[in-house]
Amino acid sequence: MENAAKRVQALAPVPVGLTRYSPPRMQQGPSLDAFVLLKRLAMGAMSEVFLAEVKGEVGPDRLVALKRMRPEVAGEEDWVRQFLDEAHLSTLLHHPFLARLRTFGQQDGLLFLVFEYVHGLTLAQLLEARRAAGLGPLPWAHAVRIATCVSECLSYLHTLRGREGQPLGLVHRDIHPGNIMIADTGAVKLLDFGIARRAGRLTETQPGRVKARLEYATPEQLREAPLNGQTDVHGLALTLYELLSGVQPLRRATPVQTMEAVMKEVPRGLGAVRPAVPDAIQRSVTAALAKEPAQRPSLMELRTSFDQALRGAPLVGLPELAELVAPWLPGSGRLPWSQDRTREGVTATHTADVSRSSPKTKS
Repeated sequence: MENAAKRVQALAPVPVGLTRYSPPRMQQGPSLDAFVLLKRLAMGAMSEVFLAEVKGEVGPDRLVALKRMRPEVAGEEDWVRQFLDEAHLSTLLHHPFLARLRTFGQQDGLLFLVFEYVHGLTLAQLLEARRAAGLGPLPWAHAVRIATCVSECLSYLHTLRGREGQPLGLVHRDIHPGNIMIADTGAVKLLDFGIARRAGRLTETQPGRVKARLEYATPEQLREAPLNGQTDVHGLALTLYELLSGVQPLRRATPVQTMEAVMKEVPRGLGAVRPAVPDAIQRSVTAALAKEPAQRPSLMELRTSFDQALRGAPLVGLPELAELVAPWLPGSGRLPWSQDRTREGVTATHTADVSRSSPKTKS
């Protein structure tokens, strides 16, 4: 098996459409020997994430989140390219609602990324903790405030330009509660750009395969149609629906049934499951779940409806969001899940083979 490090040097960017992005080469950065792996936080198909400590560092910066390619896929070119895509993209991202990339490197064919460590819970973990405690879904104002932060971050991503000023056409395309974190400070962080779509990616999704969690996928993803920012609008609306209702509205018993629901079923209105949610929010979520991207509101329209609904609501800022997650953070003795359940955590993303398991859905 050819060493992944050799493959890195041979990779060249692939132009998409009329734009071209030339990512930097993976330079030799720090080695894995510079870190002590303390605990595995999550595991996905191509990588695993660890809480790690930087040797010789003191203070809060000594803790990092280290995302490392899994050894069993280190020699596979498609996985190497996808991992490099995330590394190249992360070097461009600078926003308060994104975890900051500190460095990246490779050792013995294993590529790795080092991010700032965010001490907190993903929304998926928070919902699970609240269910276990009998508390139900989130207070509506807290949920809408979180959605507002995510929408602002997505607006930044969708308009992002490369180092030479070229639009990147970036689409996260994997928005769901497991990829959004609330820090112990109350800060909202959007995670995981492993399958983000942009101009100039080194890899493109193979025909017949959808890189997304099926219950949060969009009809256009299953049809293998072109994606744009409206795909993330749909993901944000599904996430907000779950935060407010406590249910995944399109998840079914089997993958085939889930794909059928994504393609054809319209979730029942939020008013039927959470009457206290303002009418404007109910209407915005319903509109954003439209099957056709062109029929969904824009991110600006969503942000406007969120802001208007929050004007008459109790104040929700960083202290209130911090209070929301504080009871279940490590150290409180009330964490309801074990390390063995981290496979569905921060970075796990399922790849669906729609050419085999789904009905014909191409347009």
